[in-house]
Amino acid sequence: MSKKQSKKVTQMEFDWDFPSKLEKVVRDRKRIGDIVAAGSFRQTQAENEFDLCVVLAAGVKKAISLSGLSRDQVVDEINKYFGRNHDDASKDAGICRKPLTIHMLNNYLSKPAHYPIPAYYLFAIHHITKSLEPGRVMVEAEGAKVATGAEIRQMALGKLEEHIVEINKLKKEIKCQRQEAR
Repeated sequence: MSKKQSKKVTQMEFDWDFPSKLEKVVRDRKRIGDIVAAGSFRQTQAENEFDLCVVLAAGVKKAISLSGLSRDQVVDEINKYFGRNHDDASKDAGICRKPLTIHMLNNYLSKPAHYPIPAYYLFAIHHITKSLEPGRVMVEAEGAKVATGAEIRQMALGKLEEHIVEINKLKKEIKCQRQEAR
């Protein structure tokens, strides 16, 4: 029973460009990291608090515009978010504030220096519009940047790729040292 068993050898195609592609990604990520570390973001040049109110109102307007919702819909959703209604607002215990009106929202957005947007509305606006634009204009004023969950995961992948490249370099060094020792 000396049948030769034939072993099927399959060859995997190796992407010879992969190392250069990986190195390019690592170089690009390093360049982006350097830009981030240098803090070269657009900063708001506001001369006073009234200017900051205008910048924030512009961020809220952009968030509403990007959401595709009307201002009336935003008002309704803000009132829902905070659980506001006239009955609870009129009670002695003061369960909630009076519901926001379209007129007041329009004042916040068209006359922000006279009617600054209360900060707590930003929670509702971020949630309702699914946009971090109002928060973005605030943090960019300090040279920072808002990152979404997807962007944070992308940054983590970049770090992982950097570590992989470093591990591969160390492996090559160890192999070279072994060969020299022989």
